[in-house]
Amino acid sequence: MRRVVIFNKKKHFFWPRPDVNSLNQEIEQIEQDGWKVLSVTANCDFLGNIGSFTILIES
Repeated sequence: MRRVVIFNKKKHFFWPRPDVNSLNQEIEQIEQDGWKVLSVTANCDFLGNIGSFTILIES
């Protein structure tokens, strides 16, 4: 079974980009829960700023 997870946790309220350290911790937690991470894709706005990440996981 595959799932899609959206990650958009930021460091601060005024920080426009997602926190990469928190993303790495989230991926590590997902793998510890027995899921396999298939892909991580950046989601950008029309100016090219990264607003979130999409994580595709599989059990």
